[in-house]
Amino acid sequence: MRKFLLGIAAAATALTAALGLTQASALPVAPKPAPPVAGIPTPCTAQHPWPADASISDIKQQMEENFHLELTGDYWSNEYRPSIKILWETLDGVSCTDYVDTLLKKNGGNVGISASDTRSWAWGDWSLTKPGYVTLDFQKFKTALENDDEGRLVRLIIHELGHSWNSDRGSEPPYWREFQKLQRSQGTFSKYAGSSVTETFADAVGYYVGRCALNNPYDTGKFSGYYEFVKDNVFDGKEFGPAPGEKPNCATPKRGAEEPRPGKPTDAKAKWISDLAGE
Repeated sequence: MRKFLLGIAAAATALTAALGLTQASALPVAPKPAPPVAGIPTPCTAQHPWPADASISDIKQQMEENFHLELTGDYWSNEYRPSIKILWETLDGVSCTDYVDTLLKKNGGNVGISASDTRSWAWGDWSLTKPGYVTLDFQKFKTALENDDEGRLVRLIIHELGHSWNSDRGSEPPYWREFQKLQRSQGTFSKYAGSSVTETFADAVGYYVGRCALNNPYDTGKFSGYYEFVKDNVFDGKEFGPAPGEKPNCATPKRGAEEPRPGKPTDAKAKWISDLAGE
Protein backbone atom coordinates (compact mmCIF):
# COMPACT_ATOMS: atom_id res chain seq x y z
CA MET A 1 0.00 0.00 0.00
CA ARG A 2 2.83 2.40 0.90
CA LYS A 3 4.56 1.71 -2.42
CA PHE A 4 1.25 2.32 -4.21
CA LEU A 5 0.78 5.70 -2.53
CA LEU A 6 4.38 6.69 -3.22
CA GLY A 7 3.86 5.80 -6.87
CA ILE A 8 0.77 7.99 -7.08
CA ALA A 9 2.62 10.88 -5.44
CA ALA A 10 5.52 10.54 -7.88
CA ALA A 11 3.13 10.47 -10.84
CA ALA A 12 1.31 13.54 -9.55
CA THR A 13 4.62 15.38 -9.11
CA ALA A 14 5.67 14.49 -12.64
CA LEU A 15 2.30 15.59 -14.03
CA THR A 16 2.47 18.90 -12.15
CA ALA A 17 5.99 19.50 -13.45
CA ALA A 18 4.89 18.68 -16.98
CA LEU A 19 1.92 21.04 -16.75
CA GLY A 20 4.13 23.76 -15.34
CA LEU A 21 6.60 23.30 -18.21
CA THR A 22 3.77 23.45 -20.75
CA GLN A 23 2.36 26.61 -19.24
CA ALA A 24 5.79 28.22 -18.98
CA SER A 25 6.62 27.39 -22.58
CA ALA A 26 3.24 28.74 -23.70
CA LEU A 27 3.82 32.15 -22.14
CA PRO A 28 4.95 34.81 -24.64
CA VAL A 29 8.57 35.77 -24.32
CA ALA A 30 9.32 39.44 -24.97
CA PRO A 31 12.10 39.90 -27.52
CA LYS A 32 15.32 41.36 -26.25
CA PRO A 33 15.62 45.05 -27.13
CA ALA A 34 18.09 45.81 -29.88
CA PRO A 35 21.38 47.03 -28.43
CA PRO A 36 22.00 50.70 -29.20
CA VAL A 37 24.32 51.63 -32.02
CA ALA A 38 26.34 54.83 -32.18
CA GLY A 39 23.87 57.71 -32.36
CA ILE A 40 20.64 55.64 -32.30
CA PRO A 41 19.34 54.70 -28.83
CA THR A 42 16.71 52.22 -30.09
CA PRO A 43 17.64 50.96 -33.56
CA CYS A 44 16.00 48.15 -35.45
CA THR A 45 17.29 44.73 -34.45
CA ALA A 46 20.37 44.19 -36.61
CA GLN A 47 19.58 42.32 -39.78
CA HIS A 48 23.10 42.76 -41.08
CA PRO A 49 25.59 43.12 -38.20
CA TRP A 50 28.69 45.17 -39.01
CA PRO A 51 31.34 42.82 -40.50
CA ALA A 52 34.23 44.16 -38.41
CA ASP A 53 36.86 41.80 -39.82
CA ALA A 54 35.94 42.18 -43.49
CA SER A 55 38.02 44.10 -45.99
CA ILE A 56 36.70 47.43 -47.20
CA SER A 57 36.03 46.01 -50.67
CA ASP A 58 34.00 43.18 -49.12
CA ILE A 59 32.16 45.64 -46.86
CA LYS A 60 31.29 47.79 -49.85
CA GLN A 61 30.00 44.78 -51.80
CA GLN A 62 27.95 43.53 -48.84
CA MET A 63 26.52 47.01 -48.26
CA GLU A 64 25.31 47.21 -51.85
CA GLU A 65 23.73 43.76 -51.60
CA ASN A 66 22.12 44.37 -48.21
CA PHE A 67 20.78 47.89 -48.67
CA HIS A 68 20.32 48.06 -52.47
CA LEU A 69 22.16 51.36 -52.86
CA GLU A 70 24.88 51.81 -55.45
CA LEU A 71 28.14 52.93 -53.83
CA THR A 72 30.79 55.02 -55.51
CA GLY A 73 33.46 57.60 -54.69
CA ASP A 74 37.10 57.74 -53.63
CA TYR A 75 36.69 57.41 -49.85
CA TRP A 76 36.09 53.67 -49.57
CA SER A 77 39.34 52.89 -47.76
CA ASN A 78 40.58 51.82 -44.32
CA GLU A 79 41.30 55.46 -43.49
CA TYR A 80 37.54 56.03 -43.37
CA ARG A 81 36.50 52.71 -41.77
CA PRO A 82 34.88 54.44 -38.71
CA SER A 83 32.74 56.60 -41.02
CA ILE A 84 31.81 53.61 -43.15
CA LYS A 85 30.75 51.79 -39.96
CA ILE A 86 28.47 54.70 -38.99
CA LEU A 87 26.89 54.61 -42.46
CA TRP A 88 26.40 50.81 -42.32
CA GLU A 89 24.89 50.85 -38.82
CA THR A 90 22.62 53.78 -39.68
CA LEU A 91 21.20 51.96 -42.70
CA ASP A 92 20.81 48.76 -40.69
CA GLY A 93 19.35 50.75 -37.79
CA VAL A 94 16.30 51.66 -39.90
CA SER A 95 16.10 48.31 -41.72
CA CYS A 96 12.92 47.16 -39.94
CA THR A 97 11.11 50.06 -41.64
CA ASP A 98 10.49 50.74 -45.33
CA TYR A 99 12.48 54.00 -45.25
CA VAL A 100 15.15 53.00 -47.77
CA ASP A 101 12.77 50.91 -49.91
CA THR A 102 10.37 53.86 -50.18
CA LEU A 103 12.99 56.40 -51.21
CA LEU A 104 14.28 53.94 -53.80
CA LYS A 105 10.77 53.49 -55.23
CA LYS A 106 10.25 57.24 -55.37
CA ASN A 107 13.40 57.56 -57.48
CA GLY A 108 12.90 54.60 -59.78
CA GLY A 109 15.38 52.50 -57.83
CA ASN A 110 18.21 54.85 -58.80
CA VAL A 111 19.69 56.18 -55.57
CA GLY A 112 23.29 55.74 -54.53
CA ILE A 113 25.83 56.95 -52.01
CA SER A 114 29.01 58.65 -53.14
CA ALA A 115 31.76 58.78 -50.52
CA SER A 116 33.75 61.70 -51.81
CA ASP A 117 34.66 65.36 -51.40
CA THR A 118 31.55 67.54 -51.59
CA ARG A 119 33.73 70.34 -53.00
CA SER A 120 31.92 72.79 -50.69
CA TRP A 121 31.39 73.64 -47.03
CA ALA A 122 28.76 70.87 -46.82
CA TRP A 123 29.47 67.55 -45.10
CA GLY A 124 26.86 65.91 -47.31
CA ASP A 125 24.30 66.66 -49.98
CA TRP A 126 21.60 65.05 -52.07
CA SER A 127 22.03 65.11 -55.84
CA LEU A 128 24.22 68.24 -55.88
CA THR A 129 27.79 66.95 -56.07
CA LYS A 130 26.61 63.85 -57.96
CA PRO A 131 23.09 63.68 -59.46
CA GLY A 132 20.98 60.87 -58.03
CA TYR A 133 23.40 60.25 -55.18
CA VAL A 134 23.71 61.23 -51.55
CA THR A 135 27.29 62.47 -51.29
CA LEU A 136 28.96 62.01 -47.88
CA ASP A 137 32.32 63.62 -47.22
CA PHE A 138 34.03 61.13 -44.91
CA GLN A 139 37.01 63.45 -44.54
CA LYS A 140 34.76 65.99 -42.84
CA PHE A 141 33.10 63.22 -40.78
CA LYS A 142 36.34 62.94 -38.79
CA THR A 143 35.50 66.11 -36.88
CA ALA A 144 32.33 64.61 -35.39
CA LEU A 145 34.05 61.29 -34.69
CA GLU A 146 36.83 63.06 -32.80
CA ASN A 147 34.18 64.73 -30.65
CA ASP A 148 32.21 61.54 -29.93
CA ASP A 149 29.24 63.02 -31.75
CA GLU A 150 28.25 60.08 -33.93
CA GLY A 151 24.59 61.04 -33.48
CA ARG A 152 25.07 64.10 -35.68
CA LEU A 153 26.46 61.89 -38.45
CA VAL A 154 23.41 59.64 -38.17
CA ARG A 155 21.25 62.76 -38.41
CA LEU A 156 23.22 63.92 -41.46
CA ILE A 157 22.90 60.58 -43.29
CA ILE A 158 19.16 60.27 -42.62
CA HIS A 159 18.69 63.98 -43.42
CA GLU A 160 20.20 63.63 -46.90
CA LEU A 161 18.30 60.42 -47.57
CA GLY A 162 15.24 62.33 -46.36
CA HIS A 163 15.58 64.72 -49.31
CA SER A 164 15.51 61.68 -51.56
CA TRP A 165 12.44 60.31 -49.71
CA ASN A 166 10.80 63.73 -50.20
CA SER A 167 11.68 63.95 -53.90
CA ASP A 168 8.04 63.47 -54.93
CA ARG A 169 6.96 66.72 -53.23
CA GLY A 170 6.46 68.45 -56.59
CA SER A 171 3.32 66.35 -57.17
CA GLU A 172 1.90 67.61 -53.83
CA PRO A 173 1.14 64.19 -52.28
CA PRO A 174 -1.10 64.22 -49.17
CA TYR A 175 1.78 63.77 -46.73
CA TRP A 176 3.53 66.84 -48.16
CA ARG A 177 0.44 69.03 -47.96
CA GLU A 178 0.04 67.91 -44.34
CA PHE A 179 3.68 68.68 -43.55
CA GLN A 180 3.53 72.16 -45.07
CA LYS A 181 0.50 72.92 -42.91
CA LEU A 182 2.33 71.51 -39.88
CA GLN A 183 5.40 73.64 -40.56
CA ARG A 184 3.29 76.77 -40.71
CA SER A 185 1.84 75.99 -37.28
CA GLN A 186 4.92 74.51 -35.56
CA GLY A 187 7.44 76.98 -36.98
CA THR A 188 11.23 76.74 -36.98
CA PHE A 189 12.44 73.28 -35.99
CA SER A 190 16.20 73.76 -36.08
CA LYS A 191 18.69 76.56 -36.55
CA TYR A 192 19.99 74.84 -39.65
CA ALA A 193 16.60 74.41 -41.34
CA GLY A 194 15.41 77.92 -40.55
CA SER A 195 12.28 78.77 -42.53
CA SER A 196 12.94 76.30 -45.37
CA VAL A 197 10.15 73.72 -45.47
CA THR A 198 12.26 71.15 -47.34
CA GLU A 199 15.15 71.48 -44.89
CA THR A 200 12.72 71.34 -41.97
CA PHE A 201 11.34 68.06 -43.32
CA ALA A 202 14.81 66.56 -43.76
CA ASP A 203 15.96 67.72 -40.31
CA ALA A 204 12.77 66.51 -38.59
CA VAL A 205 13.43 63.09 -40.12
CA GLY A 206 17.19 63.16 -39.48
CA TYR A 207 16.93 64.11 -35.80
CA TYR A 208 14.12 61.57 -35.31
CA VAL A 209 16.58 58.75 -35.96
CA GLY A 210 19.73 60.48 -34.72
CA ARG A 211 18.33 61.11 -31.23
CA CYS A 212 21.86 61.15 -29.74
CA ALA A 213 22.86 64.16 -31.82
CA LEU A 214 24.08 67.01 -29.65
CA ASN A 215 21.38 69.68 -29.13
CA ASN A 216 18.67 67.52 -30.70
CA PRO A 217 15.54 69.73 -30.99
CA TYR A 218 13.31 66.84 -29.89
CA ASP A 219 15.00 66.84 -26.47
CA THR A 220 13.33 70.17 -25.71
CA GLY A 221 9.84 68.66 -25.85
CA LYS A 222 8.63 71.52 -28.08
CA PHE A 223 8.20 69.61 -31.31
CA SER A 224 5.79 66.75 -30.64
CA GLY A 225 3.90 67.70 -33.83
CA TYR A 226 6.94 67.09 -36.02
CA TYR A 227 7.80 63.96 -34.04
CA GLU A 228 4.35 62.40 -34.47
CA PHE A 229 4.28 63.31 -38.16
CA VAL A 230 7.60 61.58 -38.84
CA LYS A 231 6.63 58.62 -36.68
CA ASP A 232 3.35 58.05 -38.52
CA ASN A 233 4.21 59.07 -42.09
CA VAL A 234 7.85 58.11 -42.54
CA PHE A 235 8.66 55.27 -40.12
CA ASP A 236 5.24 53.61 -39.69
CA GLY A 237 5.27 53.86 -35.90
CA LYS A 238 8.86 52.77 -35.24
CA GLU A 239 10.60 54.98 -32.66
CA PHE A 240 14.37 55.24 -32.32
CA GLY A 241 14.47 56.83 -28.90
CA PRO A 242 12.24 58.16 -26.12
CA ALA A 243 9.34 60.56 -26.51
CA PRO A 244 10.04 64.25 -27.16
CA GLY A 245 11.18 65.99 -24.01
CA GLU A 246 12.94 62.88 -22.69
CA LYS A 247 16.68 62.92 -23.20
CA PRO A 248 17.96 59.58 -24.50
CA ASN A 249 20.68 57.63 -22.77
CA CYS A 250 23.65 58.41 -25.00
CA ALA A 251 27.38 58.84 -24.71
CA THR A 252 28.01 62.52 -24.06
CA PRO A 253 29.50 64.31 -27.08
CA LYS A 254 31.99 67.08 -26.57
CA ARG A 255 30.17 70.38 -26.45
CA GLY A 256 31.08 73.02 -28.96
CA ALA A 257 31.74 70.44 -31.66
CA GLU A 258 31.30 71.69 -35.20
CA GLU A 259 27.93 70.68 -36.57
CA PRO A 260 27.84 68.69 -39.83
CA ARG A 261 26.41 70.87 -42.57
CA PRO A 262 24.10 69.25 -45.11
CA GLY A 263 22.76 70.47 -48.35
CA LYS A 264 23.03 73.53 -50.49
CA PRO A 265 23.53 77.08 -49.20
CA THR A 266 20.09 78.67 -49.41
CA ASP A 267 19.44 82.05 -47.79
CA ALA A 268 18.53 80.37 -44.52
CA LYS A 269 21.71 78.31 -44.60
CA ALA A 270 23.86 81.28 -45.46
CA LYS A 271 22.45 83.12 -42.44
CA TRP A 272 23.12 80.06 -40.26
CA ILE A 273 26.75 79.97 -41.42
CA SER A 274 27.09 83.69 -40.72
CA ASP A 275 25.63 83.25 -37.23
CA LEU A 276 27.91 80.29 -36.58
CA ALA A 277 30.93 82.37 -37.53
CA GLY A 278 29.72 85.23 -35.32
CA GLU A 279 29.56 87.67 -38.21
